[in-house]
Amino acid sequence: MILLVGSNAISFTNDSTRVSSTSIVRSQLQSIADEVVDSAKFDVKGRVAVLVEGEGPRTLAENAVIEALQKRNYVSIVIDTVSINQILHVFFLNAEVKVRELDTKLSERSIRITLEVRTTKGAERETHILGTFHRETKDTAQVFATELLPTVQKNDETGILQRMLTPFIVVGGAIVIVYLFFTVRS
Repeated sequence: MILLVGSNAISFTNDSTRVSSTSIVRSQLQSIADEVVDSAKFDVKGRVAVLVEGEGPRTLAENAVIEALQKRNYVSIVIDTVSINQILHVFFLNAEVKVRELDTKLSERSIRITLEVRTTKGAERETHILGTFHRETKDTAQVFATELLPTVQKNDETGILQRMLTPFIVVGGAIVIVYLFFTVRS
């Protein structure tokens, strides 16, 4: 089931154990790119420069935007902003994959992408903010070595007690070792 509401889309899939995180991110970015290009209203006969910035899978986003532009028959697409009068500027605000283990074989996976997009048009370089675009997918996935995107980190939810006790255990262990070393030595 996919729910599309304005510039937000949330996809809830009961079981996608065979779908990689990268494939889901790619489809989220393609969905955003299609929506962005439709709302940008560029001159079809002009060239469009695509700029992608921020912390996230920039190449995947750039490819999604270029594919969306090509599907709509834009004459040419270049990555040059100096001589181009139509610029699509994409900013990665958030790109994350969170995995929480359910049992030894399955994990709950949450993949979230947030982009902010603006256009610059004409010789006067008029800038228009198209908006902030969100996509989120939550599903159940098999526990395996996930091929996460290079800039996307795996976020494991660990308990606060575990995070607080770990430094004390390490320091306590070091103190015991030093004490035993000097006790046994003398």
